Amino acid sequence: MVGSRYDGQTEWYDEFARGDVFTELRRRVVDLLGPPSGRCLDLGCGTGLTVPLLRERGWHVVGVDVSATQLARARERLGAEAELIAADAHALPFGDGSLDAVVSVLTHTDLDDLNRVFAEIYRVLRPGGVLVYAGVHPAFASPNVEPQEDGTWLVRTGYRREGWQTVSRDPDKPGVRSRVGINHTTLASLLNALISAGFAPQLFDEPGSRDPPLFLAFRAAKA
Repeated sequence: MVGSRYDGQTEWYDEFARGDVFTELRRRVVDLLGPPSGRCLDLGCGTGLTVPLLRERGWHVVGVDVSATQLARARERLGAEAELIAADAHALPFGDGSLDAVVSVLTHTDLDDLNRVFAEIYRVLRPGGVLVYAGVHPAFASPNVEPQEDGTWLVRTGYRREGWQTVSRDPDKPGVRSRVGINHTTLASLLNALISAGFAPQLFDEPGSRDPPLFLAFRAAKA
Protein backbone atom coordinates (compact mmCIF):
# COMPACT_ATOMS: atom_id res chain seq x y z
CA MET A 1 0.00 0.00 0.00
CA VAL A 2 1.17 3.54 -0.73
CA GLY A 3 0.23 6.08 1.90
CA SER A 4 0.15 9.10 -0.39
CA ARG A 5 -2.74 7.64 -2.39
CA TYR A 6 -5.09 7.91 0.59
CA ASP A 7 -3.46 10.79 2.47
CA GLY A 8 -5.18 13.31 0.21
CA GLN A 9 -8.51 11.50 0.19
CA THR A 10 -9.45 11.18 3.85
CA GLU A 11 -12.59 13.37 3.83
CA TRP A 12 -13.98 11.69 0.73
CA TYR A 13 -13.08 8.17 1.84
CA ASP A 14 -14.48 8.52 5.35
CA GLU A 15 -17.86 9.58 3.94
CA PHE A 16 -17.73 6.89 1.25
CA ALA A 17 -16.86 4.10 3.71
CA ARG A 18 -19.69 5.10 6.08
CA GLY A 19 -22.28 4.16 3.46
CA ASP A 20 -24.94 1.66 4.52
CA VAL A 21 -23.65 -1.16 2.32
CA PHE A 22 -20.15 -0.91 3.84
CA THR A 23 -21.51 -0.59 7.38
CA GLU A 24 -23.37 -3.86 6.92
CA LEU A 25 -20.23 -5.46 5.49
CA ARG A 26 -18.19 -4.52 8.56
CA ARG A 27 -20.86 -6.00 10.82
CA ARG A 28 -20.77 -9.21 8.82
CA VAL A 29 -16.98 -9.40 9.19
CA VAL A 30 -17.26 -9.16 12.96
CA ASP A 31 -19.96 -11.85 12.96
CA LEU A 32 -17.73 -14.15 10.92
CA LEU A 33 -14.89 -13.64 13.37
CA GLY A 34 -16.84 -15.27 16.20
CA PRO A 35 -16.38 -14.99 19.98
CA PRO A 36 -13.46 -12.86 21.21
CA SER A 37 -10.29 -14.60 22.30
CA GLY A 38 -7.65 -11.91 22.75
CA ARG A 39 -5.84 -9.47 20.52
CA CYS A 40 -7.22 -8.67 17.06
CA LEU A 41 -5.48 -6.70 14.33
CA ASP A 42 -7.60 -4.50 12.06
CA LEU A 43 -5.34 -4.44 9.00
CA GLY A 44 -5.83 -1.38 6.82
CA CYS A 45 -8.06 0.16 9.49
CA GLY A 46 -8.42 3.45 7.62
CA THR A 47 -10.47 5.93 9.63
CA GLY A 48 -11.28 3.37 12.32
CA LEU A 49 -14.81 2.34 11.40
CA THR A 50 -14.43 -1.38 12.22
CA VAL A 51 -12.65 -0.92 15.54
CA PRO A 52 -15.72 -0.01 17.66
CA LEU A 53 -17.58 -3.09 16.43
CA LEU A 54 -14.68 -5.31 17.47
CA ARG A 55 -14.39 -3.59 20.83
CA GLU A 56 -18.10 -4.11 21.48
CA ARG A 57 -17.59 -7.85 21.03
CA GLY A 58 -14.77 -7.86 23.58
CA TRP A 59 -11.66 -7.89 21.39
CA HIS A 60 -8.52 -5.96 22.30
CA VAL A 61 -7.97 -4.17 18.99
CA VAL A 62 -4.87 -2.76 17.35
CA GLY A 63 -5.31 -0.90 14.08
CA VAL A 64 -2.69 -0.61 11.36
CA ASP A 65 -2.73 1.62 8.31
CA VAL A 66 -0.10 3.15 6.07
CA SER A 67 -1.91 6.48 5.64
CA ALA A 68 -1.08 9.16 8.22
CA THR A 69 -4.21 11.19 7.54
CA GLN A 70 -6.49 8.15 7.73
CA LEU A 71 -4.95 7.27 11.11
CA ALA A 72 -5.39 10.84 12.31
CA ARG A 73 -9.12 10.63 11.57
CA ALA A 74 -9.22 7.24 13.32
CA ARG A 75 -7.67 8.81 16.43
CA GLU A 76 -10.29 11.55 16.38
CA ARG A 77 -13.02 8.92 16.15
CA LEU A 78 -11.64 6.41 18.65
CA GLY A 79 -9.88 8.53 21.25
CA ALA A 80 -6.32 8.82 22.45
CA GLU A 81 -6.35 5.40 24.11
CA ALA A 82 -6.80 3.59 20.79
CA GLU A 83 -3.82 1.46 19.73
CA LEU A 84 -3.13 2.65 16.19
CA ILE A 85 0.12 2.04 14.32
CA ALA A 86 1.42 3.46 11.05
CA ALA A 87 2.80 0.49 9.13
CA ASP A 88 2.81 -1.24 5.75
CA ALA A 89 0.78 -4.44 5.41
CA HIS A 90 3.69 -6.00 3.52
CA ALA A 91 5.95 -5.77 6.61
CA LEU A 92 3.91 -5.89 9.82
CA PRO A 93 5.58 -4.68 13.04
CA PHE A 94 4.54 -7.67 15.16
CA GLY A 95 6.35 -10.74 16.36
CA ASP A 96 5.69 -14.24 15.07
CA GLY A 97 2.51 -15.72 16.52
CA SER A 98 1.73 -12.59 18.54
CA LEU A 99 -1.89 -12.03 17.45
CA ASP A 100 -5.06 -14.05 17.99
CA ALA A 101 -7.04 -12.77 15.02
CA VAL A 102 -6.81 -10.46 12.01
CA VAL A 103 -9.62 -8.73 10.17
CA SER A 104 -9.33 -6.64 7.04
CA VAL A 105 -12.05 -4.87 5.06
CA LEU A 106 -11.88 -3.48 1.53
CA THR A 107 -8.10 -3.67 1.26
CA HIS A 108 -7.04 -6.31 -1.28
CA THR A 109 -7.36 -3.87 -4.20
CA ASP A 110 -4.94 -1.51 -2.39
CA LEU A 111 -2.14 -4.04 -2.03
CA ASP A 112 0.85 -4.42 -4.33
CA ASP A 113 1.59 -8.04 -3.41
CA LEU A 114 -1.23 -10.21 -2.02
CA ASN A 115 1.03 -13.22 -1.54
CA ARG A 116 3.40 -11.24 0.65
CA VAL A 117 0.60 -9.71 2.73
CA PHE A 118 -1.14 -13.03 3.38
CA ALA A 119 2.23 -14.51 4.34
CA GLU A 120 2.75 -11.65 6.81
CA ILE A 121 -0.70 -12.18 8.32
CA TYR A 122 0.02 -15.90 8.65
CA ARG A 123 3.34 -15.13 10.36
CA VAL A 124 1.90 -12.83 13.03
CA LEU A 125 -1.05 -15.09 13.89
CA ARG A 126 -0.72 -17.71 16.61
CA PRO A 127 -1.42 -21.34 15.66
CA GLY A 128 -5.18 -21.64 15.39
CA GLY A 129 -5.53 -17.89 14.90
CA VAL A 130 -8.16 -16.65 12.48
CA LEU A 131 -8.22 -14.28 9.51
CA VAL A 132 -11.50 -12.76 8.32
CA TYR A 133 -11.36 -10.75 5.12
CA ALA A 134 -14.07 -8.99 3.09
CA GLY A 135 -13.67 -6.94 -0.05
CA VAL A 136 -15.16 -6.21 -3.44
CA HIS A 137 -15.96 -9.39 -5.34
CA PRO A 138 -13.25 -9.94 -7.98
CA ALA A 139 -15.68 -11.58 -10.41
CA PHE A 140 -18.85 -9.52 -9.97
CA ALA A 141 -17.78 -5.99 -9.04
CA SER A 142 -15.84 -3.12 -10.57
CA PRO A 143 -13.85 -2.83 -12.77
CA ASN A 144 -15.61 -5.40 -14.99
CA VAL A 145 -19.28 -5.33 -13.98
CA GLU A 146 -21.43 -2.20 -14.13
CA PRO A 147 -25.05 -1.65 -12.99
CA GLN A 148 -27.38 -0.28 -15.66
CA GLU A 149 -30.34 2.06 -15.21
CA ASP A 150 -32.79 -0.69 -16.20
CA GLY A 151 -31.62 -2.96 -13.38
CA THR A 152 -29.47 -5.24 -15.52
CA TRP A 153 -25.69 -5.61 -15.27
CA LEU A 154 -23.12 -5.06 -17.98
CA VAL A 155 -20.18 -7.47 -17.96
CA ARG A 156 -17.13 -6.13 -19.80
CA THR A 157 -14.07 -7.97 -21.01
CA GLY A 158 -10.86 -7.52 -19.03
CA TYR A 159 -11.54 -9.63 -15.94
CA ARG A 160 -8.36 -11.65 -16.55
CA ARG A 161 -6.23 -8.52 -16.93
CA GLU A 162 -4.72 -8.11 -13.47
CA GLY A 163 -2.92 -5.03 -12.20
CA TRP A 164 -3.43 -1.40 -11.34
CA GLN A 165 -6.24 0.62 -12.93
CA THR A 166 -6.49 4.36 -12.34
CA VAL A 167 -8.80 5.72 -15.04
CA SER A 168 -12.51 6.14 -14.31
CA ARG A 169 -15.08 5.28 -16.97
CA ASP A 170 -16.98 8.43 -15.99
CA PRO A 171 -14.69 11.47 -15.47
CA ASP A 172 -17.66 13.42 -14.05
CA LYS A 173 -18.05 10.94 -11.19
CA PRO A 174 -14.61 10.23 -9.73
CA GLY A 175 -14.53 7.17 -7.51
CA VAL A 176 -12.07 4.75 -5.99
CA ARG A 177 -10.36 3.91 -9.27
CA SER A 178 -9.55 7.48 -10.27
CA ARG A 179 -8.87 8.76 -6.74
CA VAL A 180 -6.59 6.03 -5.33
CA GLY A 181 -6.43 3.27 -7.94
CA ILE A 182 -7.58 -0.34 -7.96
CA ASN A 183 -5.18 -3.28 -8.15
CA HIS A 184 -7.52 -5.79 -9.76
CA THR A 185 -6.95 -9.49 -9.16
CA THR A 186 -8.94 -12.49 -10.29
CA LEU A 187 -10.87 -14.63 -7.85
CA ALA A 188 -8.44 -17.50 -8.43
CA SER A 189 -5.41 -15.33 -7.66
CA LEU A 190 -6.97 -14.01 -4.46
CA LEU A 191 -7.85 -17.45 -3.10
CA ASN A 192 -4.60 -19.06 -4.25
CA ALA A 193 -2.64 -16.36 -2.40
CA LEU A 194 -4.55 -17.27 0.74
CA ILE A 195 -3.84 -20.98 0.35
CA SER A 196 -0.20 -20.43 -0.64
CA ALA A 197 0.38 -18.60 2.63
CA GLY A 198 -0.66 -21.74 4.50
CA PHE A 199 -4.19 -20.80 5.54
CA ALA A 200 -6.96 -23.39 5.83
CA PRO A 201 -10.20 -21.81 4.53
CA GLN A 202 -13.16 -22.39 6.85
CA LEU A 203 -15.99 -20.41 5.29
CA PHE A 204 -16.78 -18.34 2.22
CA ASP A 205 -19.57 -15.79 1.98
CA GLU A 206 -20.98 -13.28 -0.51
CA PRO A 207 -22.51 -10.73 1.90
CA GLY A 208 -25.40 -8.45 1.09
CA SER A 209 -28.45 -8.70 -1.11
CA ARG A 210 -27.11 -7.43 -4.44
CA ASP A 211 -27.38 -9.87 -7.33
CA PRO A 212 -24.74 -10.36 -8.63
CA PRO A 213 -22.92 -9.94 -5.30
CA LEU A 214 -20.82 -6.87 -4.62
CA PHE A 215 -18.66 -8.46 -1.90
CA LEU A 216 -16.69 -11.61 -1.16
CA ALA A 217 -15.77 -12.60 2.40
CA PHE A 218 -13.96 -15.52 3.94
CA ARG A 219 -12.71 -16.92 7.23
CA ALA A 220 -9.49 -18.92 7.34
CA ALA A 221 -7.33 -20.35 10.10
CA LYS A 222 -3.62 -20.78 10.68
CA ALA A 223 -2.74 -24.44 11.10
